[in-house]
Amino acid sequence: MKIGDIVIVANLGEMKIYKANPRDLEAEAGLKPQNIKLDQINGIDYVEAHWKVKDIVTDEAGRFKADAGKMGGNSGERHELEKKMEEDVIKAIAEDIAKTVAEQNPPKYFLALPENIFSRVWQKVEALQAKYPDAVNKLFRYVEQDLTKTDKNKLPDIFKTQGKHF
Repeated sequence: MKIGDIVIVANLGEMKIYKANPRDLEAEAGLKPQNIKLDQINGIDYVEAHWKVKDIVTDEAGRFKADAGKMGGNSGERHELEKKMEEDVIKAIAEDIAKTVAEQNPPKYFLALPENIFSRVWQKVEALQAKYPDAVNKLFRYVEQDLTKTDKNKLPDIFKTQGKHF
């Protein structure tokens, strides 16, 4: 990790974006570009991820005909709503990654997402490649872990030791 690189850590609830800035005068002069500190430049909360289905729909299931033609309180659509909400957040994360890389234009960037959503988010980032080509091209290392609560000073070492090249 060198001066100018960015680090993006996210999960379904939030995203934090850090920029590598010089830690000392030697780093600023370009003599030791690896002497960096991470400064948070943006944070995004994904409010929809914190919602519960009960907050969106009413408490009672509607009264409509069940399969046998009798009146019933069938409520089999909740799981579809939960999936839709999760997919909306995954799409938003991918778009925010792509836009951030385009706006910041770093030499390279590092990405950490939880293992259970990494591939789905990355597919959406790749789908945006025509509009945001650097979002795919500038990814240097990634980690399939939730690092949103990790101390920012530990992130460079985590990416160095556990990070995978794409």
